[in-house]
Amino acid sequence: MDLGSAERVFLIAAWGQGVNLTNGSTSDLAELAEAAAAAAAWHAGVTLAELQAAAPFLEVSPLALAHERGPEYAVAEKWSRYLTPGPYEDLEMLHAAHAEPRLRALFPFTSHGALMFSRCTGFPFSQDVSAIHPLGDHRYAVHHRGEPFSREPGYTAEEAAAVVVARMSETWGPAVAGTQHDLRDREDQ
Repeated sequence: MDLGSAERVFLIAAWGQGVNLTNGSTSDLAELAEAAAAAAAWHAGVTLAELQAAAPFLEVSPLALAHERGPEYAVAEKWSRYLTPGPYEDLEMLHAAHAEPRLRALFPFTSHGALMFSRCTGFPFSQDVSAIHPLGDHRYAVHHRGEPFSREPGYTAEEAAAVVVARMSETWGPAVAGTQHDLRDREDQ
């Protein structure tokens, strides 16, 4: 919980496994008491929908609800969001990546126009899968972690997605719940 700096307002966010599950703000002390009771109930195991019902000013996103159901639902929800046309998305790149079953099983995210893939669904995301960068004119670069960025040779969207898959370890399966730290801990066992 945080406090507002210019006026009395309480900012509330609940996180779990690297995922922002709910947000809200209130200046009403009664609502703050509701939030405290809801937090105790959530800690005891109630669902996000029940949490929101107990403190209606808290917002629970469809992505948070998908995370609650399991990593495969979070992955599907995130892909669904990206595949819905918007003003900034490169749908050619997104459709090509989604057409690759191994990429479709990973948690997608974007940064500075690049399409990235995580082997876990929580932040911080894994950073070991190559990323696809749009170059313009229907050409794409693939950046492999730890290697210099190159705009050459400039792939088609489908070629770029295939290059990412070709560089993936065979042991990398569908995205799992948690953060890159949780993923590393699982792999160290």
